[in-house]
Amino acid sequence: MVEYEKIMMEVTVLNRVGLHIRPAAALAGKAKNFASRISIDHNGAVCDGKSAIALLMLGASQGTRLTVSAQGEDAAEAVEAIAELFASKFGTEDA
Repeated sequence: MVEYEKIMMEVTVLNRVGLHIRPAAALAGKAKNFASRISIDHNGAVCDGKSAIALLMLGASQGTRLTVSAQGEDAAEAVEAIAELFASKFGTEDA
């Protein structure tokens, strides 16, 4: 059995309305493209990054800092792709 390193990156919720249903669904959808286990941590509350409902439960508003972690064969790519979603404000035009 192969043991994979856990990859972690801190991100900030930049979009004005926070991690509401559309960004949560986009994040979960992106995460499901990867084989790695993906988790999102907010002050010790850890959820499955592939579950939009679990992501909504974090209650992450604009400015919230989260830790994205992934473990598996494509963990580095998964964390990078998710960090890009946050950096792009989930494709919104808001300031």
